[in-house]
Amino acid sequence: MNKLLVCMAIVSLLFAGCNSTNNNENYIADEDIDMTNDLIMGDESVLTEMPEYSKVRSGESKTIDRSFENAPPLIPHRVGGFLPIKADDNKCLRCHMPDKAAKFKATPLPETHFTSYRPSVVEKDGKYLVDAKEGEVTEKDLGHFNGAMFNCSQCHVPQAEVTVDIPNTFDPDYRIRSNRSQSNLKDKMGEGVR
Repeated sequence: MNKLLVCMAIVSLLFAGCNSTNNNENYIADEDIDMTNDLIMGDESVLTEMPEYSKVRSGESKTIDRSFENAPPLIPHRVGGFLPIKADDNKCLRCHMPDKAAKFKATPLPETHFTSYRPSVVEKDGKYLVDAKEGEVTEKDLGHFNGAMFNCSQCHVPQAEVTVDIPNTFDPDYRIRSNRSQSNLKDKMGEGVR
């Protein structure tokens, strides 16, 4: 009986400790996380107007300079009817595959989209191990589009005209001037890792 009472007392103390309010000075309330001072979990929008996305058709748009060196290119055309992108229904590939890009005046997919950077996994003594040294970037030319990259909008995003009260002081700096409009990511993959 005493053991049962002691166990119940310990469990009660644990629950009380888990339920206590956080008085930690380093705690940041969700309304203080961004510059808007609004609840991040709410449905209220701080935008005074809805963003206006490009209405230019694909093939008629102009390329947008990259925000930083080797940044994924931004989508300069309208995307209505393209989303959601699915592994078995990717309308982006219709124009951006290298063999079709010139015909549609589209940016061709780079070599990185036809390459796998995932190391091989080998089984040894019943354990699965990565077949690469630490810090080593593995690179395997697949000879076809890498299906792991099917979700284009995970990296490439359409641009919108919005009015915000926060000045943009960002000034891009490129080591190579031509990297404003093209990428050398395949050559630089693993930079900073090795």
